[in-house]
Amino acid sequence: MSDVIPILIAVRLKSKRLEKKALLNLYDEPLIIKLINRVKQSKKSNKIIVCTSTHDEDSELCGLLDRYEVSYFRGDEQDVMSRFINVAENLKAETIVRVTGDNPLTDPEVMDKMIESHIELKSEYTFNDELPHGTRSEIIQTSLLKKCHSLLLDKDNTEYMTWALNRPDLFKVSQYKIKNKDFKRNDISLTVDIKKDLLLIREIFNFYEGEPPALGEIIELYDKLPDKYKRNSEDVKYQINKDDISFKFKSSSE
Repeated sequence: MSDVIPILIAVRLKSKRLEKKALLNLYDEPLIIKLINRVKQSKKSNKIIVCTSTHDEDSELCGLLDRYEVSYFRGDEQDVMSRFINVAENLKAETIVRVTGDNPLTDPEVMDKMIESHIELKSEYTFNDELPHGTRSEIIQTSLLKKCHSLLLDKDNTEYMTWALNRPDLFKVSQYKIKNKDFKRNDISLTVDIKKDLLLIREIFNFYEGEPPALGEIIELYDKLPDKYKRNSEDVKYQINKDDISFKFKSSSE
């Protein structure tokens, strides 16, 4: 196995709520490029691969990535986990970092601390649910991806793989705890899923002239912004409900 710990970014252009959001402009560059540039700041990961699909619509995304000289892999449209497994095996990577393509403010500093903790604890899956939505990453063993994938009866919902992997009854799961209380803000959303989200993230990128600083400063700015930019109870209906995504595993006897 190699020492590479790649950051794998899951993204495709098909979106019902915000069409082709990965290509939408944030200050001076497309959202996906802003995300890539931000996670490049990681000191623990040395490779970034965009994992997209073979659907014709995603050819536009791949054309953009070619222009920016960003590596990518095209795989099954629905089975995101299989894309990750393919890339990890090609790189001979024991550990991968999962990042979602609609989170241009993913935090690289906490990501690095999670990688350290994951390796130290010999975990299979490491997550955090205290950071703002849209700034988190996940650390996953390739062996766990393969094990989980083989056990799943239906692999078409694996873009929501968090709920398949976060099973401490089946796997060695670690919850990374944030030490800085100012970062414990799971009450706020910094992802891009609906139009209101885009307006918020554009406001942040415009304020910082396209180069948002560390997460603490972003949270401080968020708290000063008008409520019109922020999600409210009416926006909850746009969120994916865990109860609507069912992951069924093969029994041990099969």
